[in-house]
Amino acid sequence: MITSVTLAHSQKQSQSMSVSFGIFKPNDGCDIDDILVHMTAVAASLEKSRNINVAILRCLDCSWAAVFAVVKEGSQSADRSDLNLPEAAEFIEGLNCEVKIVNSGFFRLNSQQTSKGKLFAQLSLGDVVSLRRIRFSSKRQDMVSYSCVAILKAYFNRLKGVYSYSFYDSLDGKRIIGLAVWDSIQSALAMLKYPDNNPALPFWKGAGAKQLKYHVCQVVYATDTCPIKNCSPGFKI
Repeated sequence: MITSVTLAHSQKQSQSMSVSFGIFKPNDGCDIDDILVHMTAVAASLEKSRNINVAILRCLDCSWAAVFAVVKEGSQSADRSDLNLPEAAEFIEGLNCEVKIVNSGFFRLNSQQTSKGKLFAQLSLGDVVSLRRIRFSSKRQDMVSYSCVAILKAYFNRLKGVYSYSFYDSLDGKRIIGLAVWDSIQSALAMLKYPDNNPALPFWKGAGAKQLKYHVCQVVYATDTCPIKNCSPGFKI
Protein backbone atom coordinates (compact mmCIF):
# COMPACT_ATOMS: atom_id res chain seq x y z
CA MET A 1 0.00 0.00 0.00
CA ILE A 2 1.61 3.28 -1.06
CA THR A 3 1.18 6.44 0.92
CA SER A 4 -1.48 8.83 -0.30
CA VAL A 5 -2.86 12.28 0.35
CA THR A 6 -6.63 12.68 0.59
CA LEU A 7 -8.39 16.03 0.13
CA ALA A 8 -11.94 16.67 1.33
CA HIS A 9 -13.13 18.40 -1.86
CA SER A 10 -16.60 16.95 -2.31
CA GLN A 11 -19.54 17.77 -0.08
CA LYS A 12 -19.92 14.10 0.80
CA GLN A 13 -16.31 13.89 2.01
CA SER A 14 -16.63 17.12 3.98
CA GLN A 15 -19.75 15.84 5.71
CA SER A 16 -18.26 12.44 6.53
CA MET A 17 -15.13 14.03 7.98
CA SER A 18 -16.70 16.92 9.89
CA VAL A 19 -15.32 17.22 13.40
CA SER A 20 -15.74 19.34 16.49
CA PHE A 21 -12.82 20.11 18.73
CA GLY A 22 -12.17 21.98 21.95
CA ILE A 23 -9.71 22.21 24.80
CA PHE A 24 -10.89 22.08 28.42
CA LYS A 25 -8.58 23.76 30.94
CA PRO A 26 -9.39 23.48 34.66
CA ASN A 27 -8.58 26.25 37.10
CA ASP A 28 -5.74 25.82 39.56
CA GLY A 29 -6.59 23.37 42.30
CA CYS A 30 -8.78 21.16 40.12
CA ASP A 31 -7.82 17.52 39.70
CA ILE A 32 -7.52 16.67 36.00
CA ASP A 33 -8.15 12.98 36.70
CA ASP A 34 -11.49 13.75 38.37
CA ILE A 35 -12.44 15.91 35.40
CA LEU A 36 -11.49 13.14 32.95
CA VAL A 37 -13.66 10.63 34.79
CA HIS A 38 -16.61 12.99 34.34
CA MET A 39 -15.79 13.75 30.70
CA THR A 40 -15.41 10.11 29.69
CA ALA A 41 -18.76 9.28 31.25
CA VAL A 42 -20.35 12.11 29.28
CA ALA A 43 -18.66 10.98 26.07
CA ALA A 44 -19.88 7.40 26.52
CA SER A 45 -23.42 8.67 26.98
CA LEU A 46 -23.40 11.12 24.06
CA GLU A 47 -21.91 8.74 21.49
CA LYS A 48 -24.82 6.36 22.06
CA SER A 49 -27.45 9.03 21.46
CA ARG A 50 -25.75 10.89 18.59
CA ASN A 51 -24.12 9.79 15.38
CA ILE A 52 -20.57 10.56 16.53
CA ASN A 53 -17.26 9.04 17.58
CA VAL A 54 -15.39 10.70 20.44
CA ALA A 55 -11.76 10.78 21.57
CA ILE A 56 -10.50 12.55 24.67
CA LEU A 57 -6.88 13.68 24.74
CA ARG A 58 -4.85 14.57 27.83
CA CYS A 59 -1.73 16.70 27.40
CA LEU A 60 1.47 15.33 28.90
CA ASP A 61 1.69 17.93 31.67
CA CYS A 62 -1.93 17.16 32.66
CA SER A 63 -2.90 20.84 32.56
CA TRP A 64 -5.78 20.36 30.10
CA ALA A 65 -7.83 17.84 28.15
CA ALA A 66 -9.32 18.04 24.66
CA VAL A 67 -12.40 16.54 23.05
CA PHE A 68 -12.16 15.49 19.40
CA ALA A 69 -15.51 14.35 17.96
CA VAL A 70 -16.05 12.98 14.45
CA VAL A 71 -19.42 12.84 12.72
CA LYS A 72 -19.80 9.24 11.56
CA GLU A 73 -19.74 8.47 7.86
CA GLY A 74 -23.20 8.39 6.34
CA SER A 75 -24.67 10.87 8.78
CA GLN A 76 -27.44 12.85 7.11
CA SER A 77 -27.77 15.45 9.86
CA ALA A 78 -27.95 18.94 8.37
CA ASP A 79 -27.98 20.68 11.74
CA ARG A 80 -24.63 20.16 13.45
CA SER A 81 -25.29 22.47 16.41
CA ASP A 82 -26.10 19.55 18.69
CA LEU A 83 -22.87 17.82 17.68
CA ASN A 84 -20.58 20.62 18.79
CA LEU A 85 -19.32 18.68 21.77
CA PRO A 86 -16.81 21.25 23.02
CA GLU A 87 -19.79 23.55 23.69
CA ALA A 88 -21.98 20.86 25.28
CA ALA A 89 -22.95 21.76 28.83
CA GLU A 90 -22.78 18.09 29.81
CA PHE A 91 -18.99 18.06 29.74
CA ILE A 92 -18.64 20.46 32.65
CA GLU A 93 -22.08 20.23 34.22
CA GLY A 94 -21.93 18.81 37.73
CA LEU A 95 -18.22 19.47 38.28
CA ASN A 96 -17.17 20.98 41.59
CA CYS A 97 -14.56 23.25 40.03
CA GLU A 98 -14.47 25.72 37.16
CA VAL A 99 -13.26 24.52 33.76
CA LYS A 100 -12.62 26.89 30.85
CA ILE A 101 -13.34 25.91 27.25
CA VAL A 102 -10.54 27.01 24.93
CA ASN A 103 -10.57 27.28 21.12
CA SER A 104 -13.66 25.19 20.52
CA GLY A 105 -15.42 24.94 17.18
CA PHE A 106 -16.23 23.01 14.02
CA PHE A 107 -13.60 21.77 11.55
CA ARG A 108 -13.51 19.79 8.30
CA LEU A 109 -10.79 17.55 6.90
CA ASN A 110 -8.20 19.36 4.81
CA SER A 111 -5.66 16.63 4.06
CA GLN A 112 -4.39 13.37 5.46
CA GLN A 113 -1.54 10.96 4.97
CA THR A 114 -0.75 7.59 6.49
CA SER A 115 2.37 5.47 6.61
CA LYS A 116 2.88 2.47 4.35
CA GLY A 117 0.65 -0.45 5.15
CA LYS A 118 -2.05 1.66 6.84
CA LEU A 119 -5.32 2.07 4.97
CA PHE A 120 -6.55 5.01 7.03
CA ALA A 121 -5.71 7.15 10.05
CA GLN A 122 -7.12 6.03 13.37
CA LEU A 123 -7.29 7.24 16.97
CA SER A 124 -7.09 4.46 19.54
CA LEU A 125 -7.00 4.32 23.32
CA GLY A 126 -3.44 4.90 24.54
CA ASP A 127 -2.16 6.46 21.31
CA VAL A 128 0.48 9.17 21.52
CA VAL A 129 -0.67 12.13 19.43
CA SER A 130 0.62 15.60 18.70
CA LEU A 131 -1.69 18.54 18.30
CA ARG A 132 -0.65 21.47 16.11
CA ARG A 133 -2.76 24.65 16.39
CA ILE A 134 -2.37 27.34 13.73
CA ARG A 135 -4.17 30.68 13.87
CA PHE A 136 -4.17 33.31 11.14
CA SER A 137 -6.19 35.95 9.30
CA SER A 138 -9.34 34.55 7.68
CA LYS A 139 -8.09 35.70 4.28
CA ARG A 140 -5.10 33.37 4.63
CA GLN A 141 -6.87 30.08 5.27
CA ASP A 142 -6.75 28.83 1.67
CA MET A 143 -3.04 29.56 1.42
CA VAL A 144 -2.23 27.85 4.72
CA SER A 145 -4.49 24.90 3.84
CA TYR A 146 -2.72 24.28 0.56
CA SER A 147 0.65 24.60 2.29
CA CYS A 148 -0.43 21.75 4.59
CA VAL A 149 -1.17 19.57 1.56
CA ALA A 150 2.21 20.39 0.01
CA ILE A 151 4.03 19.75 3.28
CA LEU A 152 2.48 16.30 3.65
CA LYS A 153 3.41 15.38 0.08
CA ALA A 154 6.98 16.56 0.46
CA TYR A 155 7.92 15.72 4.03
CA PHE A 156 5.65 13.07 5.56
CA ASN A 157 7.93 10.17 4.63
CA ARG A 158 10.87 11.95 6.24
CA LEU A 159 9.25 12.11 9.67
CA LYS A 160 10.47 9.35 11.96
CA GLY A 161 7.94 7.45 14.02
CA VAL A 162 4.73 8.97 12.63
CA TYR A 163 1.81 6.71 11.68
CA SER A 164 -0.53 9.37 10.31
CA TYR A 165 -0.97 13.10 10.01
CA SER A 166 -4.31 14.89 9.44
CA PHE A 167 -5.05 18.59 9.04
CA TYR A 168 -8.47 20.15 9.64
CA ASP A 169 -9.73 23.63 8.62
CA SER A 170 -12.03 25.52 10.97
CA LEU A 171 -15.38 26.60 9.59
CA ASP A 172 -14.78 30.15 10.85
CA GLY A 173 -11.80 30.40 8.46
CA LYS A 174 -9.28 31.40 11.12
CA ARG A 175 -7.70 28.19 12.39
CA ILE A 176 -6.20 24.87 11.37
CA ILE A 177 -5.47 21.94 13.65
CA GLY A 178 -3.05 19.14 12.83
CA LEU A 179 -3.38 15.76 14.51
CA ALA A 180 -0.52 13.24 14.21
CA VAL A 181 -0.32 9.74 15.66
CA TRP A 182 3.18 8.61 16.69
CA ASP A 183 4.92 5.40 17.71
CA SER A 184 6.25 6.90 20.96
CA ILE A 185 6.32 10.00 23.13
CA GLN A 186 9.97 10.51 22.20
CA SER A 187 9.14 10.66 18.48
CA ALA A 188 6.35 13.17 19.06
CA LEU A 189 8.51 15.34 21.32
CA ALA A 190 11.28 15.54 18.72
CA MET A 191 9.21 18.11 16.80
CA LEU A 192 9.02 20.21 19.96
CA LYS A 193 12.61 19.67 21.05
CA TYR A 194 14.09 20.52 17.67
CA PRO A 195 11.73 23.06 16.08
CA ASP A 196 14.39 24.26 13.63
CA ASN A 197 14.29 20.80 12.03
CA ASN A 198 10.59 21.20 11.22
CA PRO A 199 10.42 22.07 7.49
CA ALA A 200 6.80 23.22 7.79
CA LEU A 201 7.40 26.23 10.03
CA PRO A 202 8.85 28.54 7.33
CA PHE A 203 5.90 27.71 5.05
CA TRP A 204 3.33 28.54 7.70
CA LYS A 205 5.08 31.71 8.84
CA GLY A 206 5.41 32.83 5.24
CA ALA A 207 1.70 32.19 4.72
CA GLY A 208 0.79 34.54 7.56
CA ALA A 209 0.35 32.21 10.52
CA LYS A 210 0.16 34.20 13.78
CA GLN A 211 0.26 31.31 16.25
CA LEU A 212 2.01 27.96 15.88
CA LYS A 213 1.36 25.95 19.02
CA TYR A 214 2.45 22.33 19.39
CA HIS A 215 1.40 19.90 22.13
CA VAL A 216 1.94 16.21 22.81
CA CYS A 217 -0.99 14.27 24.25
CA GLN A 218 -2.26 10.78 24.90
CA VAL A 219 -5.66 9.34 24.05
CA VAL A 220 -7.38 8.49 27.36
CA TYR A 221 -10.79 7.66 25.86
CA ALA A 222 -11.96 6.57 22.41
CA THR A 223 -15.23 5.28 21.00
CA ASP A 224 -14.91 1.56 20.35
CA THR A 225 -15.67 0.73 16.70
CA CYS A 226 -13.17 -2.12 16.38
CA PRO A 227 -14.88 -5.40 15.35
CA ILE A 228 -11.83 -7.46 16.36
CA LYS A 229 -11.83 -8.93 19.83
CA ASN A 230 -9.14 -7.70 22.24
CA CYS A 231 -8.13 -4.72 20.06
CA SER A 232 -7.89 -1.25 21.60
CA PRO A 233 -11.00 0.94 21.32
CA GLY A 234 -10.66 3.44 18.50
CA PHE A 235 -12.09 4.83 15.26
CA LYS A 236 -11.16 6.18 11.84
CA ILE A 237 -10.38 9.90 11.60
